[in-house]
Amino acid sequence: MSEIVISKLSHFRNYKYEPLSNRIVNLRGATNADLDEFLAIAHILDSNYIKYKFSTNIDIRIIGKNNGKIGLDVITSSYPL
Repeated sequence: MSEIVISKLSHFRNYKYEPLSNRIVNLRGATNADLDEFLAIAHILDSNYIKYKFSTNIDIRIIGKNNGKIGLDVITSSYPL
């Protein structure tokens, strides 16, 4: 994950990025989770095409980076510009 994304994730009060486990941990527990922060984190990950899954404590497990960008195809041409 890029340093920029990690920097953005470090600003949240109720979630913490743990690089060894590649998780974003909810520090308040499932019943007291800050949903605004949770949605903001999901937006950051989506905007950077990072795959993730939710786990039981409303933690976020980073799976990896998507190879393609959603809705965009890159077309290369052999014709000179």
